[in-house]
Amino acid sequence: MTESRTKARSATLAKGLEILGYLGSRNGPVALKAVTSALGMTKPTAHRLLATLVDHGMVRFDPADNTYRLGMRLFELSRQVWRDFDLRGAAADEMRKLHSATRETVSLAVLAPDGGTYIDELQSVHHLRERSRVGRRVALWRSAIGKALIAGLSHGERQRILREDADAVARSGRYADLEELARHLDLVNARGYAIEVDEDLPGISGVAAPIMDHRGITVAAIGLSGTTERLDRDALHRLGPSVIEATRIASLQAGGAPRPVSNSPRPRGLPEAEISVLADFGDLIGESPTLGRDGRVLYWVDICRPRIFRHDLETGETDMFPQKDMVTAVAETEAGLLTAGTAGIKIIDPDTGRVVDDLGHPESDIPTNRFNDGKLDASGNFWVGTLAFNLARGAGSLHRVGRDGSAAMAESGLTLPNGMGWSPDGRLMYLVDTADRTLFAYDFDAREGAIANRRALIRFPDDMPGSPDGLDVDPDGNIFVAMWDGWAVLKFAPDGSFVEAYGTPFPRPTSCVHTTWPRPRLLVTSSRVRVAVEILETYPLSGATIEINLPS
Repeated sequence: MTESRTKARSATLAKGLEILGYLGSRNGPVALKAVTSALGMTKPTAHRLLATLVDHGMVRFDPADNTYRLGMRLFELSRQVWRDFDLRGAAADEMRKLHSATRETVSLAVLAPDGGTYIDELQSVHHLRERSRVGRRVALWRSAIGKALIAGLSHGERQRILREDADAVARSGRYADLEELARHLDLVNARGYAIEVDEDLPGISGVAAPIMDHRGITVAAIGLSGTTERLDRDALHRLGPSVIEATRIASLQAGGAPRPVSNSPRPRGLPEAEISVLADFGDLIGESPTLGRDGRVLYWVDICRPRIFRHDLETGETDMFPQKDMVTAVAETEAGLLTAGTAGIKIIDPDTGRVVDDLGHPESDIPTNRFNDGKLDASGNFWVGTLAFNLARGAGSLHRVGRDGSAAMAESGLTLPNGMGWSPDGRLMYLVDTADRTLFAYDFDAREGAIANRRALIRFPDDMPGSPDGLDVDPDGNIFVAMWDGWAVLKFAPDGSFVEAYGTPFPRPTSCVHTTWPRPRLLVTSSRVRVAVEILETYPLSGATIEINLPS
């Protein structure tokens, strides 16, 4: 081969690699014109190279809008690189720590395009234990480690991997179909770890979390398993943070980018609030505290260990109703408990926790989104926000659901819509977008159930500890905002000026509701999901629901 031909082929290869690099640097699909402009290529050259890359699966072409993005073949090759990397070495120390602390079986599995394989294991020291799994295939949707491997993948790729098992999924009796399984995997992804109780092997339970590559994509998982007699469901949830910590460190050791874990210290000088504990069920994400219609009952949900709670403020008794799918918001109506969750808008019997009516899902055609916070207005309309599971910017919306179940989109282009509320005179509606660190005010038309004229009422500085989450408004129009990772609930005057801070005994207060019965107080929910183990040990009320006493 002549030197000139070698250089020509090398130049062609180099241009193809430039295209791949450019597509990889963009957050979304790219048009041909953008490629030619950014890389200084002629249109015929760029088109020819892109067509070749599409033929080899390196690039995907979308004929709907004539755009390009990176293809699945690159995804598979990157996985191969990580399989060849010494994942055993990167995970070994953390596996030994888990094994020493629990004395249970600790396993390591890797993900391949067509499934997963166990590649390492430390056997339980107990007499009753499983046989070695090294070299065996992973049960992707029945085992904790299998769920951890695939939960973080895109909805489309998960469905592609699981499609061959569709009949087995339906026959299992655990999931009606792949869509119900997908909702469960969304739950796993949201909380950061998976559990199994007698699913893969009778009498065996387990908990597992993913190891991430440099792009934050799952390539492997560490799982802990043992007999169900030793590891019941509560024990598995208690072990979840330790398994997340093990996989987080293993990811970092391997050069990966794991999802962050909260280890923010309590801000110095934060005032101590006068608190009492209403209930402590170790909620993963306690959310949507709301008073019943008589003001004597408090409802809230645990999003990531799906449950609805009903707490009697007079007797102190709490009822708990487990749910199959994530439930993110709740409100009491004449018809029952109105809830939003991954399965849609539903009415639930407040005495049994069972679904009595299905009002549909205004975003059923967007499986990559889920509901978040929601609240009833004075007219009985249910306002609920949505967000993308991957928090894609502008992918969320705000919907208004009427008493009859009719739904209308009231706002789009949101990223992480969260707390909402209304001024005492009903003329203003407030909405937090956590990603924008902003509390917005809207003009509110109660008769039409409409909002208009959005403006920023409160902007939370980047250097302020925590992020704005849920909120509530007191009878004087003061706005209370729970600060996720900020260890506090902040009080603002109706004009948005800061009034004071109320410190909480946990880093992640999620939302609050104000009550004057039988005295002024603020009822606050909290989260313990993806909080560092040492903080959970020091601040064990993380996940509790508390009351903060307020001045009369």
